Amino acid sequence: MSYKTILACLTSEFAAAHLLPAACGLAQRFGAHLTGLHTREAFVPYSGIAIAADEITIGDFSSRVREEDQKIEQLFRAATGRAGCTAEWRSQAARSPEAADELRESATRSDLTVALFPDPQRERFDQRGFQKDLVVHSGRPLLLLPDDWGEKPVGTRVLAAWKPSREAARALHDGLPFLQTAAFAEIVTIEEPPQQAADFSTEGHEIARLLSRHGVAAEVRQIQDGEHPAGTRLLMEAAGQQCDLLIMGGYGHSRLHRLIFGDASEHILHEARIPVLMSG
Repeated sequence: MSYKTILACLTSEFAAAHLLPAACGLAQRFGAHLTGLHTREAFVPYSGIAIAADEITIGDFSSRVREEDQKIEQLFRAATGRAGCTAEWRSQAARSPEAADELRESATRSDLTVALFPDPQRERFDQRGFQKDLVVHSGRPLLLLPDDWGEKPVGTRVLAAWKPSREAARALHDGLPFLQTAAFAEIVTIEEPPQQAADFSTEGHEIARLLSRHGVAAEVRQIQDGEHPAGTRLLMEAAGQQCDLLIMGGYGHSRLHRLIFGDASEHILHEARIPVLMSG
């Protein structure tokens, strides 16, 4: 298994500049076709606004959107040209106020989607929260990167979070191309209520045996930590092992569970400083 079609979410000029070095590196590494997608902002008049948009307003908007699109395309073509990877540029107009719809549809047709971590201060209003949407609804793994990651390697030392859930199983399988080439891999299980200690103690070792049949030699670490939430504990372990990739399932708990115990997915989405591969 490998990633042969990678989608880069070029949601803004900032995102393109900071995401493309890593995206191009991944395309080179896996011999993948790299698609750069920019969803152009839709002009949406709101009924609550009394002043009608005139031709000048619409013209200014269209000019701004076109200029941004051209700048992002230039960044994409320059980066992929330097990397020498097979590349395809796509610019799509948003068909609704939620531009994330276009990203999700393209993600379903890719092996791996790459995006920056959420940043409400920089993201366009119609794309906020698209990362969670891709994890939950695209059916494909999402690799999230810090905006300062640059050309640093991804997945040389991998921490995989495991629990017996559909999301974790999907993430582990989706992360195999990284696990199979990693110099170090660790499977971490964190006991969460109401797990039984007897069942909990076998989980990581079962998964390590499964991975060994795919050529992955993974260490196992079982954590019983009542002091820190699961998301915090995972990031602590990743930092301690100097990992450059965390693999985990995303948003597998019910809303009630997240309300009572907190949510590891949300915590990591906003606090991680290393790449995270997340599947839902």
